[in-house]
Amino acid sequence: MLTGILTVLKIIGITLLVILAAVIVLLILVLFVPVRYKLDGTIPETDLDQGFDLEKIIGSAKFSWLLHFVSGGIEYPKNKEFTVRILGIKILPKKEKPEKEDKKGKKDKKKKDKEENEAENDKESASESDTNIEEPKTDSAPKEENTEESGTAIDTDYVSEGNAESGNEDSDDDQKVESEDEDKALIEIITDIFDKIENILKTPQNVLSKIQYTISRVCGKIGMIKTTLENDIFKRAFELVKGKLIKLIKMILPDKSKVDIMLGLGDPADTAQAMAVFGALYPVLFKSVSFRPDFDRKVIYADAHFKGHITLFTVLYCVCVCYFNKDVKKVIKRFKKILNS
Repeated sequence: MLTGILTVLKIIGITLLVILAAVIVLLILVLFVPVRYKLDGTIPETDLDQGFDLEKIIGSAKFSWLLHFVSGGIEYPKNKEFTVRILGIKILPKKEKPEKEDKKGKKDKKKKDKEENEAENDKESASESDTNIEEPKTDSAPKEENTEESGTAIDTDYVSEGNAESGNEDSDDDQKVESEDEDKALIEIITDIFDKIENILKTPQNVLSKIQYTISRVCGKIGMIKTTLENDIFKRAFELVKGKLIKLIKMILPDKSKVDIMLGLGDPADTAQAMAVFGALYPVLFKSVSFRPDFDRKVIYADAHFKGHITLFTVLYCVCVCYFNKDVKKVIKRFKKILNS
């Protein structure tokens, strides 16, 4: 019994160690094995007087990792979709199987047939309901005569006298109300005029106070930024970030590059100016770029090839060193306070 338990624990331990070793190896491969990239671009020789067509440009971007265990890329204009392959098997983009497409087509047809049948049934029911509508019936019952005419009769002379008296009283009341409304309207107009005058006089003062406040606030922020930039903490943080950023850029830039350019601008003076610009950059570009001027034609041709690598460990190392540095954290907090103040 005890030996069985020990053998089971031994098997579990061995499997856990194997899984742990596999994870460690995978992490090492992901961190330290670089992703290699290759960029190619070609502009065929074209006469600029006839126009430049972008569709003639040929370009491709490819990458590979771990001896092409994972590879992919994109090509223009042949294949505009970004593809990813593992051991040569295409994973992205996924292609839908034809069976699924057939099933979808059948489902769509069934839905259309159902909708058409429902529409026909609705039309038939609507036509039947229109035909079955009955004409409205007319009531032939005789109208009842008003028998109480004598009871509702009123003495016209008495009513006219009462209306005259009430009309006179109402007219007097209306005149009083109108006079009071006119007085109130004049008072409101006068008060509105005085309020507007006060607002007009106060607005310049408010505007000037707001301008002074904003100027003082901006000047205060500028002073805080100046003191932060002159501080030794910022200088140390800046030097650290600058060094790591330069390291990243050097790592990302192509290791090998070859560019061949032929350019003619139609005017020899313009072509000479372009050649002068290349001459100023020649100490940096002489190893990778070749420039051929054409003083007679207005033409362009270019063929470029780049190869490089990106290591994930270098990227993570530079980011972590900058993020967890105390000086960088203090500078970030300081700028947050300046922005929120």
